[in-house]
Amino acid sequence: MSEEYGKKTFHLDVVAVKLDPQFKVYSETPINTPRDIGEIAYRLFGNLDREVIAIFNLKVDGQVASCHIAGVGTVDSCIAHPRELMKAAILTNASSIILCHNHPSGDLSPSKHDIDMTARMAKICNLMQIRLLDHVIVGAGPRFTYLSMFDKGIIQNRSDGTMDVSLDYLDKVAERSVAYGEVYRRPDETGKIR
Repeated sequence: MSEEYGKKTFHLDVVAVKLDPQFKVYSETPINTPRDIGEIAYRLFGNLDREVIAIFNLKVDGQVASCHIAGVGTVDSCIAHPRELMKAAILTNASSIILCHNHPSGDLSPSKHDIDMTARMAKICNLMQIRLLDHVIVGAGPRFTYLSMFDKGIIQNRSDGTMDVSLDYLDKVAERSVAYGEVYRRPDETGKIR
């Protein structure tokens, strides 16, 4: 697209970004547990020699719409900006996301950076009305291991139905090298979302 303004001509490239609908993602089976995502992540990047941060974007029915590798780091750290983490969620029209990364050391303990990134993403997801379901860490090694921040109580549902990091974890972490659908979306018998 070019336009003439006075005696100068300005040129603006129009760029479109889209996902390829022909490419089938890992499973047409809905994700039901943190282990389901952990197993996919372990197969994809669990045994790499460096940390990788990925976002699994889920459709309303819990199927994986896409897996976006948002950052590749070093043996003990990886940084991904929130805009990189949210990009594919918006493009795939995701109703929820699951953060996931690996620890090449095999130690599944979340670092302070892991907790801080999760807290920041919880706030962003709450604003964008895209549910952050979990942050899953997978370990390296011949045997599959994982840690779900939701299962450990690090990420919690608030009374208004949004997610946030438990205040108990924000200051205590030291730096060191039932189905999702049921748990996250359904109110209990009193009407509160757990």
